[in-house]
Amino acid sequence: MILTRLLLIVLFIVVNTTFVCAQRNDSWVLGVGINIVDNSGSRFDELLDIENNWNLSRLLKTTLEKRFEYDYGLEVGFSINEFSNGKTINSEINQKNINYFAVDVMIKNYTSNYWLWGCDCHNPWYNLYIVGGWGGNIFNGGINNTLNIGFGMNIKLGIYMWLNFQTLGKFSIDNNTSGNANHLQHSISMIFQL
Repeated sequence: MILTRLLLIVLFIVVNTTFVCAQRNDSWVLGVGINIVDNSGSRFDELLDIENNWNLSRLLKTTLEKRFEYDYGLEVGFSINEFSNGKTINSEINQKNINYFAVDVMIKNYTSNYWLWGCDCHNPWYNLYIVGGWGGNIFNGGINNTLNIGFGMNIKLGIYMWLNFQTLGKFSIDNNTSGNANHLQHSISMIFQL
């Protein structure tokens, strides 16, 4: 309960900072794509076991990001998936389909801007970034809090359009439902600078 209150206080501070900083002339970024969830419990042993571990159903992911200056962004993301019958979930074979819904509030740091000197950092052909924050994952009738840490890459396709690849490690803070464990979420999205 204390951790939930602490997360709400941090979220309140981040949202207030967003509204104060929104006075600047920095861009908003909208993303729409697909996501894959690997909640097999195998850690790093079976990362590419797509057939048994990757959940590829109801793949929708949407994000909204506020960019600040060159190097930072605040992102809110929503994703829907399903833990399919027969897939490995937390080291056990799943016996039924379970809906998965996630809300993530994260801060990004565009690390590639540190070595892209001499170019327009608002408009390079690629961006590399690290990302971290809080996640709320809903499945089996409960909300499960996670600490999210990951990395990603944007590749420029046009003036206002990018292709995004991202991998998140979601580390469980609590254990409200069975099957809640550390898991990975990979995504591919089209993002549009507004």
